[in-house]
Amino acid sequence: MPHNRKTSYETLIWRGITCRICTTHDYRIKGWSQITLRAPDDVPFPLGVRGYCKHGLEQTALEAAGGAVAYFRDWADREASSPTYRNAVARKRQGDLFSKP
Repeated sequence: MPHNRKTSYETLIWRGITCRICTTHDYRIKGWSQITLRAPDDVPFPLGVRGYCKHGLEQTALEAAGGAVAYFRDWADREASSPTYRNAVARKRQGDLFSKP
């Protein structure tokens, strides 16, 4: 039985980093949403690996959070204080001594 899925695309600008968000409602299960974020892979971003993060959640939880942009913004804000992200930002600022200009 085919699902009547609805997909939408939005843009999140987080601390100057432009990210693309894809939201698919009724993904595999009615009432379930899949949200995907793509950030540039050449700048540190607190979610995902190499600028990619996919997450599934109930549609009601997504709506309660204010939508996919607000959900990812809040999540990124929380993760921005993590040592992993702070170290990635510091490494990016310092640069790699062994890379070619």
